[in-house]
Amino acid sequence: MNPARTGSAQESTLFPDLDLEIRPESQATVLVEGRAESWLQALPAGCAQLAYVDPPFGTGKVRRSQAGAYADPASQPRVYAEALMAMLEPLWSALDARGTLLVHLDHHASHYVKVALDDLCGVEAFRNEIVWCYNGGGVARSDYSRKHDVILRYAKGEPRFHVERRPYKENTQSVGRHSTYASEVQIDLERGTPLTDWWTDIPTVTGWNPERTGYPTQKPLMLLERLIATCSDPGDAVLDPCCGSGTTAVAAWRQSRVALVGDRSPEAVELTERRLLAAGQAVRRVRWPGA
Repeated sequence: MNPARTGSAQESTLFPDLDLEIRPESQATVLVEGRAESWLQALPAGCAQLAYVDPPFGTGKVRRSQAGAYADPASQPRVYAEALMAMLEPLWSALDARGTLLVHLDHHASHYVKVALDDLCGVEAFRNEIVWCYNGGGVARSDYSRKHDVILRYAKGEPRFHVERRPYKENTQSVGRHSTYASEVQIDLERGTPLTDWWTDIPTVTGWNPERTGYPTQKPLMLLERLIATCSDPGDAVLDPCCGSGTTAVAAWRQSRVALVGDRSPEAVELTERRLLAAGQAVRRVRWPGA
């Protein structure tokens, strides 16, 4: 499941005062309990190749489930975006010259966060707004039901990117080209068609799903595995400062990446550690000073 690493994770001490390192040959996930705004500031510039963050969305609700809970205070979208920058600025700085930042949001403030990220990263660094569509949950009575999240993708330089392909639709395969109106355009039926930025094939983690941990708003493993596989190389270092149920850490390990993840919630950190250990992954856990 976790072959030899060949990527570009730096052989440097990430937290000198705590003597913690992430190295390409390391088999351990580093798990930090503490406020992301604090420990991210201690990371050296260029130490990671991919960062994913799935912060609270500003819904004004307390998310509860059998495995934990977290508060998601409501705020005006502009205020929310400004507050989120305290996390996104050090994440962007921690990425190397070809690093990728993925910010997972919903309708509450994604448009404000994108404007702030354009200012932080530069408009030219914006690469995709990935739309993850799903079913399930409540049904709105006076609005169209909101059944998608967005993942904003920003990248430095010429980013690492690996195209994922899927089989062409049956009618396209039978025709053998893109369109019945474009007979001169041939397609590669064997390789399939490149994935677009509109994802409808990844379901949410429902009660029957064997990967379900019971932690609120848990993201599916397939989603994180796709993001990590397409936006980084084996052996790369992956950051996630809001790890929740630990999906990013598990996905990184399964994709032969090095993971540095954390959360301010002790329940989330406990759950992530248990999940990783159950999967056979070694964990180096740290409680950040002042957490």
